Amino acid sequence: MRTFPFAVLAWCLAVLTLAPPLQCMQRRLTPGARIRFDAPSVGDRLMGTLVSWEADTLTVSVDGDAPGLALMVATDSVTRMEVRGERRMTLEGLGLGVLAGALVALAADPDWVDEDGNCTTVACIAYEVSPNLDTRLGVLGGVGALLGIIVGSETKTERWTSVPLQRLQIGPTREGGLAFGMRIPF
Repeated sequence: MRTFPFAVLAWCLAVLTLAPPLQCMQRRLTPGARIRFDAPSVGDRLMGTLVSWEADTLTVSVDGDAPGLALMVATDSVTRMEVRGERRMTLEGLGLGVLAGALVALAADPDWVDEDGNCTTVACIAYEVSPNLDTRLGVLGGVGALLGIIVGSETKTERWTSVPLQRLQIGPTREGGLAFGMRIPF
């Protein structure tokens, strides 16, 4: 009777533990997601909106194509895929607004008048808010925070994240066993 080496058993367990997360990550993309992908069967890198992602077919509305026209690509031919994620910069705007308001409050000085003696500079106007530094910091910091939140909530940042492509499939067989499958594009 022949026994399995420990390395084979460890490899099989590693494959079993890694397979479900890969499948979940592939399926997290929903129709309407902005993607860019490489597929040698259709040319260079393409960018568009995901229409659907089935087990064997990727359907994408490619940028620049006619509306309603979708490109169908075999998933085996996709070598790389990235999905775009957008995020509003509200907290960053809040932080910058508070910092700007505090700096203006600290720079306030009643001697910053123009040549006619009018108080028109930012430092002079900031001093007119209050001659007390604590009050100036509170008021101008709050105004800066409010303006920062407004600007930050309207500003978006985008980041492209690589999508792991499912090359390994594990599933039950009709006879009640377990089957392994691997896709190797060439």
